[in-house]
Amino acid sequence: MSEKRYFKIFSERHTIGEQNKYLALFDEIDKANEENDPDLIKNLKKQGITGDFISADKNYLYQLILRSLNVFHDSKTYNIEIKQLLMSIEILFHKGLYQECLKLISKAEALAEECENFQLMIDILMWKKKCSGYSLGLQKAAEVNLSIDKYILLINNLKTITDLYYESYSLQISNEKPRDKEIIKKLENILKKPELQSENNALSFSAKVFYHLTYSNYFNLIDNKEKELEHLQKLIDIVNESKTYAIENPLDYVSIYNRLLGIKKHFITPSFFGDIKRLKEFCSNVLIRKEIISQRVFVHTNTHEIEFYLINNKFQEALNKIKEIEKEISKYNLDIEPYHLIYFYYLHAITLVYTGEFHKSLKYINSILNNFNSDSRPQVFLRVQVLNVIVHYELKNNMLVLSLSKQLLKKNAIQKILIESEEKLLKAFSKIAEDKYLTLKDELAVFKNLSEDFNYEKSKLNFSINSLLDNYNKWLTAKLKRKLVSDIYK
Repeated sequence: MSEKRYFKIFSERHTIGEQNKYLALFDEIDKANEENDPDLIKNLKKQGITGDFISADKNYLYQLILRSLNVFHDSKTYNIEIKQLLMSIEILFHKGLYQECLKLISKAEALAEECENFQLMIDILMWKKKCSGYSLGLQKAAEVNLSIDKYILLINNLKTITDLYYESYSLQISNEKPRDKEIIKKLENILKKPELQSENNALSFSAKVFYHLTYSNYFNLIDNKEKELEHLQKLIDIVNESKTYAIENPLDYVSIYNRLLGIKKHFITPSFFGDIKRLKEFCSNVLIRKEIISQRVFVHTNTHEIEFYLINNKFQEALNKIKEIEKEISKYNLDIEPYHLIYFYYLHAITLVYTGEFHKSLKYINSILNNFNSDSRPQVFLRVQVLNVIVHYELKNNMLVLSLSKQLLKKNAIQKILIESEEKLLKAFSKIAEDKYLTLKDELAVFKNLSEDFNYEKSKLNFSINSLLDNYNKWLTAKLKRKLVSDIYK
């Protein structure tokens, strides 16, 4: 809203004689549900404004909005301030005002050094070389030219380590199945690269960030939670020591904290809620993209807090958190990656199953199945489909239990998407739904065998799947005792 208000002031200053036309066009587009030229022309004509050149007018409006945004966000980050200085330097240079250029160059150098923007530093030094040559002589220009080598080295070092990080990340996310020795070997070969042999080989702050991220990917892959946490904690400490990183890279900052919370919630540590508090407070310090950052922080912090309660069998706290989220969520337009939202809603659903609120759980399950697809997060989406069967079993919707179980089993026969215990679980549901004469004793015997199967299979699978299997185990244990999960684990 503040950007919109500023644009209206800005456009009145910069479209003399035409301001009503472009402001009217802006307002019509702003209030329209979707952009439709015939409707825009019709509405403009009602205001006595011609729409004969609607494409050209929209293009001009677009350029005007960009210019307004540039001014509105001027100096909100170091990088933007440096780019504004570079424009001023170029203008002053063409006027022959070399000493004035060098004053601005000195300021830009300090900013680029502070935020470690090596590419902009090279641009700054290129102008410094030119201005020095014309005002101080070629010898000074040659000295400046030599100093560029330092930043080329830093860029190359950062580029190499970043590439290795991307490679490690690709290997990590490809490990959906039980730990693959070949994938682990490939990642171990990445860690043998000279740049990753020591943190000292990461020559800049930014390179150290990717150094620790690469190692945390490796330890995540081999399920060494202690070492993964160690590297993520070092990373957070490095990032929080920086005066500029969080403000210059707010999305990356939130992403790093999300990873830290994702592993720290599995440890009993008082700093877990301290980190959540710090991340929430970060939202108030963001100068740009505030709405997007707030959405992400809302989803990430609440996801980790709910799961922390579930891991530690604090089901009432998890349920209270969900009720709190339901009151707050209307303030946010959750336009973030489905990958995060699927798990966020899955945790709502499983909490409600644990506490016996099956109809309410179904609302979140249906939201995931209807609004997302399995490609966004295959492992969790599949467990949501299985959870859907469990909820309908609890609600005694036997026809749906039978139908949904057979659909998943049929799909599994072709794609092999289920682990062995899940396949047995769905077959058991089909048998229970079909057999009208199955006794309670027989049903409990089925669940007892399934519980043993899940416990055995846990030992063979990676940590992320184990975490999901724990949810099955808790439910099966509760069924054997004919109670709710929340009544057993206290």
